[in-house]
Amino acid sequence: MRKLFYLFALLLTISCSDTPKINYPYTFVDTKSETSGATENFMELYTITNDINIDTLKMFCLEKKNGFNDGAFHYIVFFDSKDNAVFPSNPFTSFYGTDENVMKHIKAYYEYNRMNGYSELRVYEKNSFESPATTIKL
Repeated sequence: MRKLFYLFALLLTISCSDTPKINYPYTFVDTKSETSGATENFMELYTITNDINIDTLKMFCLEKKNGFNDGAFHYIVFFDSKDNAVFPSNPFTSFYGTDENVMKHIKAYYEYNRMNGYSELRVYEKNSFESPATTIKL
């Protein structure tokens, strides 16, 4: 009976670890953290193509959300190119303020507050400076 239990546990472990990894069409650029009071906030920068698939973007953000175990605020910002991907000069929680030059290159961003569960994806037709956001609660 004991051998049967170990065989079952081994098979379960193997089958769970074979979950296929999705190859997302986003390119990681950089990550940064900042301390705010007693907590830490995190921001990750990615590039995204002009053909944004909302369902794929939602899956990516939800997968990342499940991996956020530390800190309070988590941001994922999607830019049109690596050359335009920069961190804000304001604190993360103030986002990019009125930095028009940077905002003209933001195609989408995801915000997650681990403390209260707030989770929202904003996607822009043109960019975050010239277009209203399509807001999706995650």
